Amino acid sequence: MKIAVCVKQVPTLSAMRFDYKNKTVLRKDVQLEVNSFDVIALAKALDLKEEFGAEITAITLGTADATSVLTFCFAMGIDHGILISDRAFAGSDTLATARALALVLRDREFDLILCGRNSSDAETGQVGPELAELLDIPHVSNVRALKFTPHKVSLIAERVTDFGYEVVESLLPALITAVEGLSEERYPRRKEIEASSNRCYEIVDGQKLKGNLGSLGSEGSPTSVGEIRIIQTKRLGVVIEEPDSEKLGQIISDNLPDCEDRSTTESYEDWTRSDRQPGREFWVLVEGVDGIITQTSMEILGEVRKLAAQIGGYVSALMLRSPTGVEASTVIAYGADEVLYFDNNDAFPAGPVMTRALSYAIEERQPYALIASAVTDARDLLARSAARLGLGMTGDCIGLEIDEQGRIVHLKAGFGGNVVCPILSRTTPYIATLRPGMFSPINPKPLDIIKEEQLCHLENDSRIKLIEKFQQEDVHGRKLLEADIVIGVGKGLGGPENLSAIFSAANKLGAAVAGTRSVTDAGWLPKQVQIGITGKAISPRVYLAIGIRGAFNHMVGLQNVGTLLAINKNRSHPIFSSVDVGVVGDWETYLDPMVDAISKIG
Repeated sequence: MKIAVCVKQVPTLSAMRFDYKNKTVLRKDVQLEVNSFDVIALAKALDLKEEFGAEITAITLGTADATSVLTFCFAMGIDHGILISDRAFAGSDTLATARALALVLRDREFDLILCGRNSSDAETGQVGPELAELLDIPHVSNVRALKFTPHKVSLIAERVTDFGYEVVESLLPALITAVEGLSEERYPRRKEIEASSNRCYEIVDGQKLKGNLGSLGSEGSPTSVGEIRIIQTKRLGVVIEEPDSEKLGQIISDNLPDCEDRSTTESYEDWTRSDRQPGREFWVLVEGVDGIITQTSMEILGEVRKLAAQIGGYVSALMLRSPTGVEASTVIAYGADEVLYFDNNDAFPAGPVMTRALSYAIEERQPYALIASAVTDARDLLARSAARLGLGMTGDCIGLEIDEQGRIVHLKAGFGGNVVCPILSRTTPYIATLRPGMFSPINPKPLDIIKEEQLCHLENDSRIKLIEKFQQEDVHGRKLLEADIVIGVGKGLGGPENLSAIFSAANKLGAAVAGTRSVTDAGWLPKQVQIGITGKAISPRVYLAIGIRGAFNHMVGLQNVGTLLAINKNRSHPIFSSVDVGVVGDWETYLDPMVDAISKIG
């Protein structure tokens, strides 16, 4: 078995510094590291080498500094290394990066390509799906478990979704993206790194690549970054040591006169529908679970409705299968003018067949924009379609704007949420996914007559298929990304036996429960509720941290929280540098008074 692993060098986010006055990222002397999800992918490749005797090639794109990544990989145990490096490749966006990787990988006949789910500095999750589409192979994203059929004809993968997990079978060759659980992370010892520092690797520059070099680098990148906007998070920073529990509510209310709403937009009550105008049709990819349109889909519909109103746009809700009557009525009520759908009840939603169908529909209808929530299927499908059509795509946006020239400006958080990058695309339709939980649904306006239209017919998909689908509800019965209040727990809770008190508090507040990576790794809570750099980013009105140390990798997922409260008995923990109000003390003593206080400030 021949395996390729795509690895990327990223800045250590906790070491990033920003010049707030000049709005620049200070890159000098910033420590670099191998992207954490890529380390998991590499570790899995090494597992397969030990099991099957696989031959492993690591491939990276970058400057000469990226050689340290290959040294790391050699120290881990790979067989070959490839560095794609040329000044002409500078400024590559995700599509240009995928194109360069595809040109190198296309003729080398790998059985399996592994990538990390996403990189920590950009969090798009697009390069893997785009690379798979350019190579015309199936891919499975968010893989936490992997095995092979006899004779290694196919792989069978567990794919983590936003609502549980799926079992997917795919013919080889294929590409997978790795998440936590696929393998134990491995790191080489210093002496292994030193011994590997002189290993030979292949350098591929522009002259060696067989393809259109104009499609690479900044010249070939359909998206570009505007002037970054630095976010300087301001918290009240009130820390109280062992206060009188009976007076805690008053202390919190005194310090939080205006508890911020999580919504980034104002109420949108008085909206009107539009007629279809050439070149002004907005498509919104929506999801239904158990016949009910998801909250995040309604949020995105509302945001796009507001955006479309600025240019007289027409909004079509797009579904990947036939909608139920309730689903169709819901999307129309929450902002759509029409429902478009594919008659797809069998094809894998992010597979090559669905990609071809969506790409054909885009070419035929020429929408102005295609927007979706940044959930698993949408990320994958839109990325593959963008690669197929050569279109720019921006993932995990926190907002959209229309500039004076009538272009959509995609606002994307970067470097752990400390900066906002305005992204422009030179191609249309504008394609983007929006971070869940950032917006609010608009005031619904139901209609008795619903316009529906089926798009092109789908062919059979023989290379990849969904075998089983498992839905796992959050432990407290509310979806994390939709919650107005979230209680987060860390190892300072003491043990899983104490979760019952947290669930009880959550029920009183109508809150969701989330956890740190250490908590989900220990199995106290499911991975779907992990917050942080390798989990979810959330934006509730109130976040209460219980027994959470406050490590950067967790706090990065809380950049958009309205009010941040914490209880921790260790005053030296960094959580207290990031709170509005923090209580130093045992959580058993202060949980109930804190819950009462939160209920009053809502």
